[in-house]
Amino acid sequence: MKTILFQGDSITACHREGDDLGQGYAMLAAKALEKKYPGQFKFINRGVSGNRITDLYERRQADIVDIKPDFLSILVGVNDVWHEKTGGNGVDVETYLDTYHDLLKEIRQALPDTKIMLMEPFVNEGKATQEDIEYFEGEIAMRSEAVQLLCAKHDVFFLSLQFDLYDLEEQKPAGHWTLDGIHPTLNFHQYMADKWVKAFEVHLNK
Repeated sequence: MKTILFQGDSITACHREGDDLGQGYAMLAAKALEKKYPGQFKFINRGVSGNRITDLYERRQADIVDIKPDFLSILVGVNDVWHEKTGGNGVDVETYLDTYHDLLKEIRQALPDTKIMLMEPFVNEGKATQEDIEYFEGEIAMRSEAVQLLCAKHDVFFLSLQFDLYDLEEQKPAGHWTLDGIHPTLNFHQYMADKWVKAFEVHLNK
């Protein structure tokens, strides 16, 4: 049985308690894979609400390396932007890039056979972002670029989400997809899970 580890912030955690999978895309993706490939995978969610890339790096040993996943999925970045607005303790894009690079480098050294997917951070207009939406969109765009650079450098898969969200907003309003501009509704969690599973089957589970 192979282990799939979901890592990130509250979007990944999504109300998880203890060792459960939460209520978001990680749980939905796990359910879809278990239905299609019963008994082939063990699923672990170690997302932590409020985490920035620096927090994820600090817990890399216990929550990534020691788990020894066969597949690792990471979504992190929005708190690096949001926390600057709410508490002045965000993570600037240069530090974000450097820390993420160090994280991936150490994972590659410790777990050379682990297959990795990096998910693109995203944002839209909602109660948490609307007063500074240009700031949020600009900062998230820079972190998206950083993640794409890291994927190319470390030869890992990039799962795009931001432009998907923009496209979806042409079908239904922003509030259908996020609760506050940052946290997905169940609708977008399901979209993320569906896209994640397709990418996993094509690019990682070979």
